[in-house]
Amino acid sequence: MEEFTAWIDKNFLMVGLITALAVGLLFPAPGRSLKDISTTLQPFSLSQVAVILIFMISGLTLQRITKWKEALNALFVSFMFVLFLSPLVGLPILYLSQVTSVNKALLQGMAIFCAVPTTLSSGVAMVASANGNIGLALIITTVTNLLGVFTLPWSMSVIFSGAHVEIDGFKTLVHLVVQTLVPLLSGIALRAVPQVAQFANDRKKPLGRCSNCCIFFVVWLNTSASQDKIVSFPIVDLGVVALLAVIVHIIYRVTAYLVATACAFPSKEWVAFVLMCSQKSLPVCVSVLAALPAKFQVNTGTMIVPCIMSHFSQLMIDGFLADRWKLDEVTGDFQYFSSNKLRDST
Repeated sequence: MEEFTAWIDKNFLMVGLITALAVGLLFPAPGRSLKDISTTLQPFSLSQVAVILIFMISGLTLQRITKWKEALNALFVSFMFVLFLSPLVGLPILYLSQVTSVNKALLQGMAIFCAVPTTLSSGVAMVASANGNIGLALIITTVTNLLGVFTLPWSMSVIFSGAHVEIDGFKTLVHLVVQTLVPLLSGIALRAVPQVAQFANDRKKPLGRCSNCCIFFVVWLNTSASQDKIVSFPIVDLGVVALLAVIVHIIYRVTAYLVATACAFPSKEWVAFVLMCSQKSLPVCVSVLAALPAKFQVNTGTMIVPCIMSHFSQLMIDGFLADRWKLDEVTGDFQYFSSNKLRDST
């Protein structure tokens, strides 16, 4: 029993997401009713309130950034990679809707996942596990998520350019600022109060679990609302999306590997860059879906499915590689390789 509990604790996010999906698909009525009620609440729906809590908690639990000045080159390259290069992968995915019969909403959800910034917590945890440059990882996730608020409206207008509803870039920007930027900055500001910072540090794990539960809640609501559409999808469509989730992450991984190698980053920065630049943020996907116009809200349950598949993919692959790329804390060498630079290995 203790082993099972430990396994649940270690895989809390994945277990929770699978459970939220399953409950929403098998018993959609409660979530569908709650989703309908939440659309009448003002000024925010229940999904938006959950998103605000997610980013408030992220700001509260964000560690202090130190020792990043020596990694300025890696910082600049990572910003360009995460905010401008990696979203381009979504363009050929959208093109598939024109040449195949795969459900368009599924492909749009996959493109949204490509467009969002890097992960808020799991990537930093993996960098820490691999003894990489945690300061670099923290500033990559902080700044890309802050700046991503301003790049996402443009990305959304491209993703939904073929739709019959125009995406208002300014309105989307306002929604994202209110739902993500303001709560994140508020959480960071509250950490300036010593008592709050101590509280957040002492209860980081429970706060993280609370944030995860907010994600589960949004997934459950959206899945319940779109249950009839999801269960009617051909199994081939879901298989294609699952395959795309793996392929996209491999593309990010290989590209980040090549860029970090070409830039000759030191070992610690190399690990942080490759891990952070090949991951995308599920909470930001949730916030983007909550900010979409009412016309698209009926498809958010569909769009979130490829986002979850992609999140699973990056957790599985990167969880293995983070351990394999673990640096020796004393020498800085990779424990699985003889060279002190992973790029020198095969």
